Amino acid sequence: METSQEYQVDLNWQENQNAKLSALVFNNAIELAPSSCLQKLNGDVWSAEHLFIASIESSYMTSFFRTAKNKRIKFKSFKSTARASFLISDEFSEITDIVIRPVVTISERNQINRTLKLFSVCKEHCLVVKALKVRLHLFPSVRVEE
Repeated sequence: METSQEYQVDLNWQENQNAKLSALVFNNAIELAPSSCLQKLNGDVWSAEHLFIASIESSYMTSFFRTAKNKRIKFKSFKSTARASFLISDEFSEITDIVIRPVVTISERNQINRTLKLFSVCKEHCLVVKALKVRLHLFPSVRVEE
């Protein structure tokens, strides 16, 4: 089955303010720093780099959910940490590596190996990661909670 979707995000910045990200489908906006996270940020404001890493991490999570459902693997929880390495020079800036450390809790001990295999499959099906030219490293772990 093939479907097509479009997403729209609007950005609004005014002088001496943080930018606001919004979408018609949401009631609230996200405050975004008008400068890079590589500079000093004021307050609890997300940078574009934070949003970028969050996009990769959340895309990996949804890929995991979809693949686990298709493989009939039941899990109780999913959490992860993502970090990105930046290379910065006077000529250019780039993200060189992204590390995601997902932790999944399952209830059936006999599903450990199948769940571990699922992590690498998800990497290949992750929409945002497939669109990037960046190295993604996974360090998954599985916990059993019966």
